Amino acid sequence: AVRHLLFEPRRIASNCGRTIRMTSTPKALAARDASDPTSLRRLSREDLINLAVGHPAELPSEVMAAAMVDAAERLRDTGVIGESATQELNYVARWGSPETLDAIARFLTDQYAFASEPKEKEARGVRPESLMITNGVSHGIDLACAQLTKPGDIVVVELPTYFLAADVFRDNGLDVVGVDGLGEGIGPDGVPDGTPGYFDVGALERRLRVDGLRPRLVYLVPTHSNPRGGTLPERDRKRLVELAVEFNFYVLADEVYHLLHWGEEPPPPRMCEVERGVLEAAGVGGDWDDDAGTGKAAAAWEVRRSDDVYEASAALESSSRSSAARVVSVSSFTKILAPGLRVGWIEAARSIVDMISDRGYVNSGGCVAPFAASIVVSAIENGSQARWLQRLRERYRGTSRALHDAASREEASTGWKVASCPPSGGYFLWIELPADCDERAVMRAAEDAGVAFLPGSRCVPLRCESREPPREERSCRLCFAYLDEEKIVEGVKRLAESVRNARGK
Repeated sequence: AVRHLLFEPRRIASNCGRTIRMTSTPKALAARDASDPTSLRRLSREDLINLAVGHPAELPSEVMAAAMVDAAERLRDTGVIGESATQELNYVARWGSPETLDAIARFLTDQYAFASEPKEKEARGVRPESLMITNGVSHGIDLACAQLTKPGDIVVVELPTYFLAADVFRDNGLDVVGVDGLGEGIGPDGVPDGTPGYFDVGALERRLRVDGLRPRLVYLVPTHSNPRGGTLPERDRKRLVELAVEFNFYVLADEVYHLLHWGEEPPPPRMCEVERGVLEAAGVGGDWDDDAGTGKAAAAWEVRRSDDVYEASAALESSSRSSAARVVSVSSFTKILAPGLRVGWIEAARSIVDMISDRGYVNSGGCVAPFAASIVVSAIENGSQARWLQRLRERYRGTSRALHDAASREEASTGWKVASCPPSGGYFLWIELPADCDERAVMRAAEDAGVAFLPGSRCVPLRCESREPPREERSCRLCFAYLDEEKIVEGVKRLAESVRNARGK
């Protein structure tokens, strides 16, 4: 009966007897996007090939439908006063329900391990008490800013950076300071290896020691970054954590692309795992110590599981202590399942999670997405989330190679520069235009040719420019997640012609 109700056509009867379908037509959605000046989905012409928008093309309709059926059947079988109804439809403790946190922690432990041995996987695992449910990465960033900073504090970002993050920082009254990223990756031998550039930890250290820079936050996308696709090596991750401890700032790691990895070698450990190792090596637990599940901390976690927010506040206050932990990881199911779910998570040492969750509206309303998170848990438990993630990896492996190969074929005729190897994860490919190429001229030519890209200048927050002119003004971010291989190849051809026309060649 539940399945029958869920899959009936979505219709309602109006008072005058007419039947109205409760959907938005593609034309209506396109018109809405066209009216939004910030939308990268705006279409200037019907045959536009959009390499700018960082959205998925394929959405898991069947996966989500099955997960919602499972959730509906669970609610029906439990009834209005059962345990499941209490967890999914009632107020839930601010971090999330124990069942949700346990399920997500198990899923992340399995997925973050990649090819690790079982014993190593357990040691590297995600702990449920280190998680908090959010409405996605942007919400997690905003929560971290609200709770860990005050207006006038400094947040350091890599140049170029995720172009919408700076808006969140400025909404919280923070001063955004840019630090140039490396032009290309550096191999273990200290020699440039032709891979995409990433956050320059050495440059940050020089600013800290020589210039006296004192940030409260350092924000970066450490794995398969937006916009350049670079991945910070493990050695630099360790050094960044060491600097954070020494100079008392927080590392805000946007790790939304970490699981979208298809390279032969696994990516470096996520930032919380790196921090755990650094602090343990220094003899400082920082709430990551292996015996953290004993004593007062364990009692506090048991109170969490009771979902008694008021009792939890008192217990956690009594168990709180100073912590050396400095990493806040934000991620979500946006890129690995569906953006519309608005379900994400923060991972951090327990003391940091408790600080971040102590927000007025979170204390008042509890967990921000208990029911939506329970549907995600259904997808995890029936195995469809893991299968969908693998399907995305295989799809993006193909589209990323198609984009890289097409761009590489045009290098000689355009003068642009592309990384030497195809992306091994993420969403994006970064192209640097030749020195004699004006970004605005390329944009005009691209519009005439029917192709869209994100100009590199969009990835430099206002007043963060550190050079004249910044190299980002001669760059393009191209997305391989939104289009199929055929359209990607045609889009690159149009973009290459636009560059040649802009250069007069």
